[in-house]
Amino acid sequence: MRIIGSLFLALAATIVGLLGVLMLGLAGVHWDGGLVVAQLSDSDDTERALGIAMGVGGLLGWVGLSCAAAYAGLGGQRPSRASRIAVWTILGLGVAIIASATTFVLFFSIRP
Repeated sequence: MRIIGSLFLALAATIVGLLGVLMLGLAGVHWDGGLVVAQLSDSDDTERALGIAMGVGGLLGWVGLSCAAAYAGLGGQRPSRASRIAVWTILGLGVAIIASATTFVLFFSIRP
């Protein structure tokens, strides 16, 4: 039961993290020698600030849910080796997905 709960938490964490990265991309955040927020002609500062806040909130939610998934999957009386491998594999996969999406948004997104 712990493993299934941990897997669902990790899946939810990855979805929340991807939504956070999407919001950062839609807010116009990219890397140009440092983090830069693009000045888009069709939005104002409030919309950009809200998009950035939602993006950061999504990434913080991803971290929190990933920690909860690790705690749920690895907690209890001595978890078996198979359960430890399953938990670390799904968490590593989530980290790889979020890191790849963040890299794509920051470095390869279309800039105005």
